[in-house]
Amino acid sequence: MAPSTSPDPHADPSPADSSQPEPTPLERDLGLRLLGESFFLQALDQLSVAALEQPSPLPEWTRKHVALHVIFNGEGFLRLIDWAKTGTENPMYPSREWRDAQIADAAGHMSGRDTIAIAHEVAEEITSELATMSDEQWSAPLVSGRGAAITAADIPWLRAREAWVHSLDLGIGMSALDFPAAVIDRLLEDVEAEWTLRGEPANFAVTLTDRPETGTVVIRTSDSAPETPVTLTATAAEAFSYLSGRGWPTSTEEPAGLPTPPPWL
Repeated sequence: MAPSTSPDPHADPSPADSSQPEPTPLERDLGLRLLGESFFLQALDQLSVAALEQPSPLPEWTRKHVALHVIFNGEGFLRLIDWAKTGTENPMYPSREWRDAQIADAAGHMSGRDTIAIAHEVAEEITSELATMSDEQWSAPLVSGRGAAITAADIPWLRAREAWVHSLDLGIGMSALDFPAAVIDRLLEDVEAEWTLRGEPANFAVTLTDRPETGTVVIRTSDSAPETPVTLTATAAEAFSYLSGRGWPTSTEEPAGLPTPPPWL
C-alpha cells in the first residue's frame, strides 16, 4: 500500500500567519500527532521486508515487533475513541499481558508487507475518527492503557508520543535531533511526569544549551533519589534522548561518565 501524502515532520504545527489566533492545546496536539504519524511511517517505509525481521534497539524485539506495537497501540486508541463517542466502556487493552501476547503472536505470523500496510491504515483511521469528535466527546473521561484517568482530549498527544518515540526504536538512523522543538519540550515534560508518577529515584540538573531562557532544569522525582544530582549540559533533544533511555544521538559527542537513567516508557 502506498503511503498517503503527509505533512513535513519538520514543519511548525502552529499557523505561519501571525495574524491568525494561536492554536488551542487540543489543536496543537492534533497537529503534533499528524506529524508524528507521518514521521513514523516515513521511517517504516524505508525498511524492506527482510529488514523488518532484524533486531531493533529494544531488547528481544525485532523492528516488526516495534511496528506491531505501534499498530496495536493505535487500535487501542481507536477503542478509547469509540468509548468517548458512544459512552460504552471500551478499554484500550483487556490487560498488559494480553497486549504483549498480541504483539508476540502477530510477529510470528503477520507478513512484513501486511505490517507496513496496516500501520498506514490504522494511522488514517485514527485521523478520520478524531476529525468527527464533538466538544462533549473530547471531555469524556477514559482510562489509559496504563490505568491512568484521562479524557479523550489527551489521546492526540499520547498517540503522538508513541509515534515519535518508537520511530527511534526502528533503528534506521532517526534521532531526537530530527524532532520539532515543540515535540522535544513535551517529551521532556513527560519524562519527569512518568518518573514522578512511579517514584523513580531520579535526580538530574540539566542545562539546556538551546533553551538559555530556562536556565538549569532540576528533575528530582522521589525522596529516595540521590542527594547529589547528575549534571548534564546538552541540547534539549540530546537530553531527551539520553533521559528516555534511547542513548545519545550518534551525531554528537556523548559526555563521559553518565549513569544509566531510570526506565521511562
